Amino acid sequence: MCELHETATPAVGRRTLLRGAGGLLLGGGLVAATSSAAQAATSQNGWPAGSSSTVPLATLSVGAATFPAGVRRGDVHVVLGYVARRFDDEVEALVKGWCWGHSYRPISGSTTLSNHSSGTAIDLNAPRHPLGRSGTFTATQRSHIRAILTSCNGVVRWGGDYSGRKDEMHFEINVRPGDARLAALAKRIGGGGGTPTPTPIAWTTVKRGASGFRVTAIQHLLRARGQSLTVDGSFGPTTQGKVVAFQRSRGLAADGVVGPKTWSALVVTVRRGSTGQAVVAAQKLLTHRGYTLTADGAFGAVTTSKTQAFQRSRGLTADGVVGPRTWAKLTA
Repeated sequence: MCELHETATPAVGRRTLLRGAGGLLLGGGLVAATSSAAQAATSQNGWPAGSSSTVPLATLSVGAATFPAGVRRGDVHVVLGYVARRFDDEVEALVKGWCWGHSYRPISGSTTLSNHSSGTAIDLNAPRHPLGRSGTFTATQRSHIRAILTSCNGVVRWGGDYSGRKDEMHFEINVRPGDARLAALAKRIGGGGGTPTPTPIAWTTVKRGASGFRVTAIQHLLRARGQSLTVDGSFGPTTQGKVVAFQRSRGLAADGVVGPKTWSALVVTVRRGSTGQAVVAAQKLLTHRGYTLTADGAFGAVTTSKTQAFQRSRGLTADGVVGPRTWAKLTA
């Protein structure tokens, strides 16, 4: 999880911790506080902070990821959920176990509580975008992140924009409690009149008895996800059993049918430099769509070029990255 936010004063400013009679003890990177101090404390962005027993939290699950401890209920949950869903849809697929929410702790090297402490921050695909590193996203991905931030009207801040140490995994609420912009944004993206919600991805449902290119792709993707089976393009009892096992591992309805939720959890975002079974699946699908290439499991220049050509033919962003929308078009 990210441990350090920029040391320069952010747009919403910083607040020092309010100490109760028992004080607030900081040591070894952990917070120990009396209940009165925990209730009085605020995070960097001015929101009431505390343990999971004092902060009103709600579960957040997006794509294959569930955020441990969740995020703050209400408008914060609506907005951060919106950011996570658009990130999963437009930037890169969220990975199970790589996304985090509430965590009661100070910013490393500071007596100020992290915004995670108030449930008003999330980290997305943290191992892929480690604290302190810049340039972990492609130019196209950054443009999508900018579009998400723009739609949030200043309510959300990205750690990649810190003037100090960068934190590209990190997104946080950037207004104080009671700011009318937060409620307005939550209403707009929650169905109250605005239209920033991205178009849903249309997946083709595949089940037992099916055969052909979609089944072949599913079998390769199952292998990429650790399931052992023969790739024969036939959706029989063995493939159904492997789908059920995968669904159970992700907390999905174990019906053996590859529908929208299973597709979303099953696909792996691949790009230049990627290798393995998911790349083989993408290469075979591209060949089926008329963009012939060798299915060698190595995503190089040729695969990138073929992917871009396919994306242009379908009106997609031609970034050469096979993410959820490209997978859906390839398997349509």
